[in-house]
Amino acid sequence: MPMLKAGMPNNRGHGRGGFTLVELLVVMFIISLFMAFTLPRLADIGELRLNNAARHLGRTITYLYAEAISSHKVVRLYMELDKGKYYPATMNSKGEFEKTTFPLFSSGSLGAGLEVKKFITVFGGEFGGNTAYLHLMPEGMAEKSVIVLGDDSGRLVSLIVDPLTGRVRVEPGRVSLEYGGGAV
Repeated sequence: MPMLKAGMPNNRGHGRGGFTLVELLVVMFIISLFMAFTLPRLADIGELRLNNAARHLGRTITYLYAEAISSHKVVRLYMELDKGKYYPATMNSKGEFEKTTFPLFSSGSLGAGLEVKKFITVFGGEFGGNTAYLHLMPEGMAEKSVIVLGDDSGRLVSLIVDPLTGRVRVEPGRVSLEYGGGAV
């Protein structure tokens, strides 16, 4: 039989094999608090991704507008509607558009789960099929356009291109394009 030292309790036979009910309740309370604060924010993540993609595309259009002016070339922003990818092209001496790169932009993507729901320009009308485009002129004009982006949850955001400044306004929901021939 082992000798006990003074002041040391005898723990033989008194080992703990599990958790007490109080410990389990405390852990469950902490987890439920975490879930209460986290779950409502998960819905915001999809909206945040959609808004970030819209702002990035908007900044890209504004940047390409400035590049059209500084390079003295017509710039066309192509959008592959089925893939959610976009890239710039410039007009060559033959009047044909060629894919090109600029110092700060060569191509972009909307991201997984995001897509173009509608792409409308004043001159081209509403685009269907796989490809749409927007013109940015060297004289400081942009083609008035509305691009509607959406996600898997049905949220929509619209980008409205100002023809005089090349700036892009982002608004929630679907916005129509109004011009002399009516609204699209």
